[in-house]
Amino acid sequence: MLDSSRDSLEKYLARIAERDDKIKAFVWHEPDQVRAQYDRLLVNSKNLPLFGIPVAVKDIIDTVDMPTEYGSKAFAGHRPKADAAVVARLKTAGAIIMGKTVTTEFAHTHAGPTVNPHNFAHSPGGSSSGSSAAVAAGMVPLAFGSQTGGSTIRPSSFCGIVGFKPTYGLIPLTGVNPFAITLDTIGIHAKEVADAAVMYSVLRGQTMPPIQQSYDLKIGWFPGPLAERADPEMQQALKLARSTLLKRTGIDFVNLELPTKDFLDLMEGNNVIAAYEGAQYHRYVYARGPELLGPATRAMIEKGMAIPEAEYKAHVEHLKRCRVKFAQTLESVDAILTYSATGQAPLLEQGTGDSVFNRAWTSLGTPCINLPFATSSAGLPLGVQLVSAVGRDFRLLQIAAQLEKMFPRQPI
Repeated sequence: MLDSSRDSLEKYLARIAERDDKIKAFVWHEPDQVRAQYDRLLVNSKNLPLFGIPVAVKDIIDTVDMPTEYGSKAFAGHRPKADAAVVARLKTAGAIIMGKTVTTEFAHTHAGPTVNPHNFAHSPGGSSSGSSAAVAAGMVPLAFGSQTGGSTIRPSSFCGIVGFKPTYGLIPLTGVNPFAITLDTIGIHAKEVADAAVMYSVLRGQTMPPIQQSYDLKIGWFPGPLAERADPEMQQALKLARSTLLKRTGIDFVNLELPTKDFLDLMEGNNVIAAYEGAQYHRYVYARGPELLGPATRAMIEKGMAIPEAEYKAHVEHLKRCRVKFAQTLESVDAILTYSATGQAPLLEQGTGDSVFNRAWTSLGTPCINLPFATSSAGLPLGVQLVSAVGRDFRLLQIAAQLEKMFPRQPI
């Protein structure tokens, strides 16, 4: 439950002071600025939906009163002229912006310094590295992420928190540094589904209907055509999640069938579209000075610039066809149970993890949510993913809020 008291705010500030030197979730944080925001709010209404609630902002999202560097040396000290639309909506709702969290460069794969709070030798995932780590470490109750491939769901799984990616296009991205506009979606990180739902309601300007305790649900079972890419413990976790839900009277599982070739092509197309559009947007920075960019960012831009326009357009058209082609199947179930990630968080030197179980859903534009499920034999979190049909965001949040109570968050 979100706590808007001054005492709660001070506890979060103390937590950042105690832990962030090691976790390195924040790239910008000024405690006095945070307290000043709270003091200004006190003279206004306390009835605002997010009054006094701390929120961290991924550093690809513009903030007028804090630097926004997009995780890149090329934008060191950059100060936007206005808040991003999503930041403005949260401020209007009374939220306290706690600071800017580390992102991989331009939300691609060149990682920053953030470590996984559960084990400092492991990655928190990416690209929403700092946001997921900050929530997992108890530094904030809520944080902004984003997703172009798997940048909200995967790090949430690695850090053992809730991660919600809304339906593509429902939340404005004005003031969010683009990577691939055909795919980019804002993300939300939280400890509990109910908290993520409050933040999402503010962003949508709508109130989520009350959660009704009903388990008369039809859940699609879809590990996906590349299920073998999940490690043994993750495979065991997903099966255990299904058996846990099957024990609940009223939950019906059906084997979901989606055309394998189309689904695999969506995964590949996500990579092509992201590289092509990312290169188109960021090539001016590359031209100004490639030495200012990380090796992975340079490689992405070079790859994207080499992709023929015809190949890119073919993947965009395939994506559009699949959004229509898959719609009826996705609408035939309340939600789909599938993988969030291939396993536990990788070691830092192994990168930010594989988005193989995220890319197709992102391309389809569906709402997705990671629910912490269990821990690996090494004590690291393992999450499972629920997916629903386009536009069913509130329904997915309602279902997830019920199901999260059944998941043990214990060793499998």
